[in-house]
Amino acid sequence: MAGTGGKFKVRCPACGVANLIPADREGETGKCGGCHGALPPLYLHPVPLTDRSFDSFVAHYPGPVLAEFWAPW
Repeated sequence: MAGTGGKFKVRCPACGVANLIPADREGETGKCGGCHGALPPLYLHPVPLTDRSFDSFVAHYPGPVLAEFWAPW
C-alpha cells in the first residue's frame, strides 16, 4: 500500500488489481474497480485492541494485518 497524494493503493485480494482509495475513506470497505469484489477497509492509524476485541478484528480481517504486542513490564 503506497501513498499517492492523499490516496492509497490497495490491491484487491480476489483479482490483484491496484485500486486508489482516498485517505478520507479510512475504515470503510470499498469495491474493486476490476472485479467489483469487496476491498478490505483501510486503516491509516493503529487501532487499539484488547484481548476481547482481537479475534473479532484481526482474525477475521480479509487483508494483511501488522500487529504490535507490548506489555508494561
